[in-house]
Amino acid sequence: MIIRLNKNDKGKLEKLLLDKNMNIAAADILFESCFISKDRRISAKDIAKEFELNLSDKEDKYFYETRILPSIKEIDEKDYLNNYYRRHILPKPFKNKEYELTYLTFKPYQLLPYDDIDIKDDFIEVSKIGYFNKPFKYLVVNKNDVTWMSTDPNEINTMKEAIKSSRGNVLAFGLGLGYFPIMSAIKENVKKVVVIEKDPIIIEIFKNHILPNFEYKDKIEIVEDDAFKYLQKDLSQFDYLFIDIWHNPEDGLPLYMKFIRMLKTTNLEVNYWLEKSILAMLRRCLLTVIQESLSHYDDSNYLKAENDYDRIINELYFKTKNVRFNSYLEILEFLQDKSLKNLI
Repeated sequence: MIIRLNKNDKGKLEKLLLDKNMNIAAADILFESCFISKDRRISAKDIAKEFELNLSDKEDKYFYETRILPSIKEIDEKDYLNNYYRRHILPKPFKNKEYELTYLTFKPYQLLPYDDIDIKDDFIEVSKIGYFNKPFKYLVVNKNDVTWMSTDPNEINTMKEAIKSSRGNVLAFGLGLGYFPIMSAIKENVKKVVVIEKDPIIIEIFKNHILPNFEYKDKIEIVEDDAFKYLQKDLSQFDYLFIDIWHNPEDGLPLYMKFIRMLKTTNLEVNYWLEKSILAMLRRCLLTVIQESLSHYDDSNYLKAENDYDRIINELYFKTKNVRFNSYLEILEFLQDKSLKNLI
């Protein structure tokens, strides 16, 4: 990567790299805050105090005002209580040696992620962390006593756009608790929803304990298969594909990149769960390569990888090693979602 910027643009790039580090730090602080014990409303200032942010310090104040303060809000339970899925779900109990279908409860003022991140100017990331002022029950599947799947506010909010866009014959990778296929099936413009799920226990739970509660059951078909294997089949019968086989953006990024490559030649409309957050993680990786380029890293620094993120950074380095930037605006353009996807 060849970077030749004037003094003014160098200053802007330095701030962009600082903001990248702040994005990572803010996400760590906010999600760690979700596990702090509390019995009252917690404010952004409480979090600043908990993590020893000095609001008299210019950098800490900027961090607080751009990352922490905009992230915390009270969530209105009314936004969820009238949800079609929640109103109809009355599952029969299920439990075996590994899995349990049950309810958990968010305590009053317990912090929780409730939506995908917002991306502001110059790629400032604002997480969505909120709380209810009263107990809030939500359905989960636990695997070995660890929550594996849920229909909490985050799940509901992060699927709104995918459900809104679903139409015609819909293909979905990943079943979970069936929120996406059920909410898509109730739409008049959706003819059929075919769900690919490789876990037979999850299929059993859905078919026997969840699906019977809902209308439009005949519009939903569950196929036990691996998503990547299913992609080898003829998909011409489908109008829309929704992919949700990861638990979070961290484990989603490598899978997302694999899907992007496999689907580059298809005309199928595709929507990916948590895509905004996943692309933000890919952008952080690319900014790391830019930062290391300024420190004169070369090929020898990118020959080994201990994990998926090392491999992604190494790949980005070799793909961009001959890219030249002559202005800050060129770098900003290179970091846009469309450019990131083209780089995969």
